[in-house]
Amino acid sequence: MNCPSPDMACEAKNHCPPKTSPSCLSFLLLPPRLITASLSSGLEVIRKTLDGHYSDCCPRCHGYHAKDQPCCDIPETDCPSPYVCYINWQGCPGDTLQYQIQVTNTGKIKREFNLKTVNFPCTEEMIIVEPNKKLLLPEQSLKAKASFTIPKDFGGGIYKTRIKVAGAYEQYILVCLNVKAQQHCCCAIEQGEIPTHIKSHQWFHHFQCEEQCFEPVKKEG
Repeated sequence: MNCPSPDMACEAKNHCPPKTSPSCLSFLLLPPRLITASLSSGLEVIRKTLDGHYSDCCPRCHGYHAKDQPCCDIPETDCPSPYVCYINWQGCPGDTLQYQIQVTNTGKIKREFNLKTVNFPCTEEMIIVEPNKKLLLPEQSLKAKASFTIPKDFGGGIYKTRIKVAGAYEQYILVCLNVKAQQHCCCAIEQGEIPTHIKSHQWFHHFQCEEQCFEPVKKEG
């Protein structure tokens, strides 16, 4: 008699614990856990920054590479500005303005330096520079004086020009002239009789008097 063997295989069961709500202790420990995680992340950022893992701009080549890697690009330099000096003048028509200029030869050979003026735009007026040229040995200087008399036909406004400094190459002195309007260059005074004012005496005097504000002009002779 053949009897079938009983099926001893069992279905696999999931032994994961059932989901439950967090305990009060978990809520109490949440703030310190968050602080610890933030501090840990912050320390990691600081460590990577100091180790050069971030692509910060290199102060030498202005490129982006790790801190321990050498600069691979050729560093570039900027040219100096050709505008080396600024003259700001302000005055009224008829005023004469002056400015001192000194040019020094810092080269290793003697060289002639020239100071060339450019006329103000839309006019034939030019600044006068004396002396305007000199042959300079190394470390010698040319001392000159720039002067300009504001013409009567220069109305109120801003006038600009420049002075060329020509040696081995050209540099420029920028000149900005601020001409005041004619009505701002005149002081109008009106005078009539000597003004008076009332001056009170002490309470026990029981009176007041009128006095002149200024002494009259004494006639000569």
